[in-house]
Amino acid sequence: MPNDSSLLNPNVKILVQNKPLAAEIEADLVSVLVSEDLEAPGMFELRLITWDLLKQEMTWVDDKLFDIGNKVEIQMGYEQEIKTIMVGEITGLEPEYTQDVAPILVVRGHDLRHRLLRGSHTKSFLKIKDSEIVSQIARTRGITAKVTDSKVKLEYILQHNQTDWDFLKERAKRIGYEVAMEQTTLYFRPHQNAKGKALTLTYGADLQEFLPRLSTMNQVQQVEVKGWIYQEKNKKEVSGKAEVGKEGGTMGGLTSGVKAVRKAFGESSHTIVNQPVSSKEEADSMALGQFQDMAIAYITGEGTCQGNPNLRAGKVIEILGIGKRFSGLYYIKSAEHSCYPNQGYKTSFTVGRNAT
Repeated sequence: MPNDSSLLNPNVKILVQNKPLAAEIEADLVSVLVSEDLEAPGMFELRLITWDLLKQEMTWVDDKLFDIGNKVEIQMGYEQEIKTIMVGEITGLEPEYTQDVAPILVVRGHDLRHRLLRGSHTKSFLKIKDSEIVSQIARTRGITAKVTDSKVKLEYILQHNQTDWDFLKERAKRIGYEVAMEQTTLYFRPHQNAKGKALTLTYGADLQEFLPRLSTMNQVQQVEVKGWIYQEKNKKEVSGKAEVGKEGGTMGGLTSGVKAVRKAFGESSHTIVNQPVSSKEEADSMALGQFQDMAIAYITGEGTCQGNPNLRAGKVIEILGIGKRFSGLYYIKSAEHSCYPNQGYKTSFTVGRNAT
């Protein structure tokens, strides 16, 4: 984290088509907003004054620099310590013309996952893993993919009139994976909540606000997936289970949510019967993924702090100074970075945790 004096000098650098903004454009930059999320394509927003006061004419609103599809890289930080927060593409322009205020050009864009939202498709996949499907679709969209092997080969999968994004999100949710983006690389992977912490925030020091919520209402001790395999004229029931001890670690806590609920309220389980299953291996994979998805929602929360480019969706952070029950490691699900070059840099985030 930067020292106290450098906090007075937030720094933001914008590159379009791999080139820094010209000094005269940079001078008209009013604010920069970057929002990244594990559940949706990330978004950025640049606000620029688009009026030349001396010449009394429009400036950047017609500049080819901001053509749709141009690559934008956004770096944030303090003084010389800046990091890339997002690499995306311009997807929209929203000029604002109002009386008594200089015209504003809002340049809006998204990370490369926006390409997966374009058009719905119907396609079948045979004898293939989910991770292999992700690699195929990413390649057709011109996106580099890094996938974690989902291991289970599936007999038949149908993408039925869905966008690639909806289809991949559906496949990920079945097995407790996430479809994340880091700069220009698409990741298909399990939640990374067992990784080491990226940084520590302390309430009363560098953490300005934190609003956690512990809820037992969605916690059960066992998730079971049941289905049928049809073989010629016969059918065979298959099932997969995941239960206490399979939470994917306790993120430094002592008691997971599912253990706490069992102790307080007794045994409980959730059975999934409305999703197709083609093998015992697939049922086990689905049960484990959805069990861990549920477990990490035991504690959720939102926080705000002094801007920090290390606060990124898909990273683990430590939060201290909020009592023994709630202090500990949290998994960042979304982060929003807002920087006003003349006013300051702030980061807000949402998190999840599976134990206390």
